[in-house]
Amino acid sequence: MAVARRDPLCLKHHHLLVPLWRADARVARFDFAARLNEILDDLVAGALDRPLCEPSDFDRWLDHRLETGEDPTALAEHGLYPAASFCRLLGRELLCSQGLPETDEALTLRASQQAGFAVARRGEAAIAAALMDLVAAGGGQREEPKGVFGDLLTKLRDDTLDDPAFAPFRRLLRDCILSVWPVAAGETVLGERIPERRLHSLYSAAREIGVSEDLLEPFLIEAGALVAGDPRFSNRRVFSAAEHAGLLAEIPTLVSLRTIRREIGASRTEVERLVAEGCLTPRCRCETVRLRWSLTQAKELLSALQCRAAPIEAEDPAWETLLTASHRGGQSLSALLAAVKAGALSIGALGPGFGDLRLRKVEITPAASAPQEPLIPATAFGISVGIKDKGRFRALIEAGHTPATRLRHPKTGNENLVLTKADIAAFHRRFVTIPALVSETGRPIPELRAALKRAGVMVFAPEGQDFGRLFLRAAAEAALRRKISQDP
Repeated sequence: MAVARRDPLCLKHHHLLVPLWRADARVARFDFAARLNEILDDLVAGALDRPLCEPSDFDRWLDHRLETGEDPTALAEHGLYPAASFCRLLGRELLCSQGLPETDEALTLRASQQAGFAVARRGEAAIAAALMDLVAAGGGQREEPKGVFGDLLTKLRDDTLDDPAFAPFRRLLRDCILSVWPVAAGETVLGERIPERRLHSLYSAAREIGVSEDLLEPFLIEAGALVAGDPRFSNRRVFSAAEHAGLLAEIPTLVSLRTIRREIGASRTEVERLVAEGCLTPRCRCETVRLRWSLTQAKELLSALQCRAAPIEAEDPAWETLLTASHRGGQSLSALLAAVKAGALSIGALGPGFGDLRLRKVEITPAASAPQEPLIPATAFGISVGIKDKGRFRALIEAGHTPATRLRHPKTGNENLVLTKADIAAFHRRFVTIPALVSETGRPIPELRAALKRAGVMVFAPEGQDFGRLFLRAAAEAALRRKISQDP
């Protein structure tokens, strides 16, 4: 009876099978004479006649298998009942995902059987692809497996969970779910406990490590876990949990440059130089992310220097600060630190901080014969790149957006802001002005301004601060590249 209910067509007459009567009492149900007499008028009048139907591939497959036991399709390895049931369930969800209207119940059943059989007959790869088609047809903001797979999931998860004959189909659906949804370790999917998480989504990862999605997204994009501009909802933007576990564990520990300065006992200028020369590297290049610096990296740098440092007295004139040694000797700070680590330079310490470190003057003297690096006053440099002063360029430096070097006048003791070659290079890597763009591209000012405005490139003004008509280089260059590609 179960097979007949799922195959309501007579292959000989091409007529849908029709339920003739219903009777709860067993005796009444099998009293054929009484029951036939009740429907005699309808039989004669043709009230039970149905439109003739052409047998489907499913109909022929089922009839052939029932009659001969043979099966030329990939369903041969499955029992007849689970195979036929799965075809119906899968086909029903495929038809629903296509928005096909339901008509007569029996005709809908037959359409479902045929749609599912057309897929399942080709084997597991075809089934897996069809399940992914159902996923693609979903896409609600918090769409869960039940909303995508409907009765197919319900039947395999609840009604047939203890039936081993359905295990192969459960496995296929389980694999699909685990390849799409960020199922946490310990959760149960179709009767199987998941020992470890395979996938994270932007949504689940942000919740797990306790940060916002906006903060986490740039890190994952830079790491290649996510694609920038993906329009899908955050719970559908998934990535390998194992591959990026280290990054997720590190992100909550990242800090600001202000914290770095405090924790390693360094001045703003010292930290700016360490950043500009690559001694400290951000975990994410996105400059709108403030907490992107590794305190562990900074402390390891300090520890590597302090462990080589000998205690010295503050009044000892034989020693000088790292920055002073760098300027006087015409060498980069990174080169001096590398020499210290290699044992080529002596280092002393007044205390535990980075700013307490000193180098022996006499050991820096040989490099003093090299041409002295020109130092440009910060105000003069700002004007040279098109930032009319009024303190704007100095404010840019004080806000920590670009590095500079602080020098004290040997006689007056006044502190001056100057730019070294490294400082200037760091500025140009990050920022650009209209005059600089004119010099670099040879294009007129009106054209450049129009291109930036059309692309929505805004003047760099975080928190409303006025640093003049200054733009982030990456955004400006991207806008100009788009314009060039659009020009005829």
